Formats: sequence, structure tokens, C-alpha cells
Amino acid sequence: MSALSAAVVLASAGRPALLAAAMRDVDAQTHQPAQRILSVPDAASLPGDTSGWTAVIGTRGLAAQRNAGLDAVERDIDVVLFFDDDAVVRADYVARALDVFENAPAVVGLTGRVLLDGAAHSAGEVSVQDANAALAASWEAPLTGATSPRRTLYGCNFAVSRSLAQELRFDDRLPLYSWLEDHDFARRLQRHGTLVRADDCVIVHRGATSGGRTNHVRLGYSQFMNPVYLARAGSFPVWLSAWEIFRPVARNLALAAGGAQAPWRRERVRGNALAFRDAVRGRITPERIVEL
Repeated sequence: MSALSAAVVLASAGRPALLAAAMRDVDAQTHQPAQRILSVPDAASLPGDTSGWTAVIGTRGLAAQRNAGLDAVERDIDVVLFFDDDAVVRADYVARALDVFENAPAVVGLTGRVLLDGAAHSAGEVSVQDANAALAASWEAPLTGATSPRRTLYGCNFAVSRSLAQELRFDDRLPLYSWLEDHDFARRLQRHGTLVRADDCVIVHRGATSGGRTNHVRLGYSQFMNPVYLARAGSFPVWLSAWEIFRPVARNLALAAGGAQAPWRRERVRGNALAFRDAVRGRITPERIVEL
């Protein structure tokens, strides 16, 4: 067992049942984290039983909630792990992640191997049964210790050096959905060391849609404005910002023409257009989505 210590931070809002399931996965880890932290905007977002967990209440927005969770992590912790509330985590994830940090001191961040991803394009939400079956089957493959270099960390599951995370923090000018906050954080983190994907750190990302409605105008605004802001801030090169704008905007335009997704894709296009108008006027304000 690794000599390194770990803390787990779960940020969630309005999905207590999903959060409870994620907590159970962490509680079942073969290497128990020294700290387990919940970061939620209100008490209604918490499940009924939070024993063994520290709840940080009152901050809304993914980046801001992750920062609030970081503020609660003690200084003697070595590694902080972040999971989405709809991530289904294999029981040895924490142990395998700590092995990577212990055996490769240059590594400052890692993301795991996602077996199924309901948030991927058109994949659809992964059921609990399918998630559990995929994880059960994954135990049949031997551990390899294999890692591969990465330039990003997938926001549904990643582990980082505690000291660097508390120094760099997430950009809370990216409010609510905090579109691209994980990509921005990873690009700043990799200036200090190596990012990797660890094959032995295994999860399923359900991509659950329950627990509140998406405001598609707001999300569309973030899809355009956040990359512009990150280029201005120096986190993204211009080519990357252009690519991060092109992908979602092109998809919104293509699917807004007709079909089942057309109504809400048109709302996203409206948000894209509002952000474009603000950007050409020099109004680089990702936080404006709270007014929309």
C-alpha cells in the first residue's frame, strides 16, 4: 500500500441520490482516503447519511465548488482526487492512482480509463446495471501499471498533487457549468510536471441527466465565451480556443435544422450568438451566463 495520503472531493448540486452512490464507491475503496469531502450549494443537495464525510455547503458552480472542496483539504494530504457524482469508480482506483504518483515523481496529474461514457456524443446515459457489469468484467484483465502522456484531464475523474492544486485552483470566473474548467486547469498544471492517463484507474461515467434541467442558452453562451476568455487569460493558445468554439457551435448549427434535438440545439445557438456579439464588442465576460 502506498505511503501517500489522499483526499477525495465530490462536487454536486441537486442530485442527492447520485451523490450517495458516488459516496458509496469511495467508501468501498481498498485504500481509504484520509479525507472525504462533499461540496454542494445547499443542504438539499446532500443525501440523508453523510457520516464519515465533511460537507462544505454554500458555493454554486463546478469550479467554485471544487475550490471550496480544496480549501477543506488538509496540508498533510499528498493527492486530491475529484470524481463527478455520476462516476462509478472501481474499488482500487485510489490505490492505483497513489501507486502512479509514488512511482513516477514527475507526474502531477492523472486521469483514469473510462470504460463507458454516457456523456460522449450520442452514447446516452449508462445504466447502473451496465456500469456495474463493465466494472466487474474489468477485473479479469491483469494490472499493467501502464500510463500514457496526456494534455488534458477528464473532469469526471482525475487526481492531482494537493500542493499544486491549492496553488493553482480552478478558475471560478467560469461559473455554473464551468465549461472547460478541467481543460484550463490541466493546461496550467502541466507547466509543473507530467499529466498521464493511468490504465489501472478504472471508472464508468454514466452521463446521468437526472437532477435538474440544463439551461441551453447559458450553456451555448459558455461554449463560445469560455474559450475566448481562456485565450485572453493565456491558458489556451488561439488555435485551441478556435477549435473548442468550432466543435460545439458547428454541432449545434447542424442539429438545430431538424430532428428531436432541434428545439434545445436552437437555444444553444442563441447562446452562441449572444456570446459572439459580446466578444466582438470586447465584452469578455464568462460570468454573464448567470444573467441569462
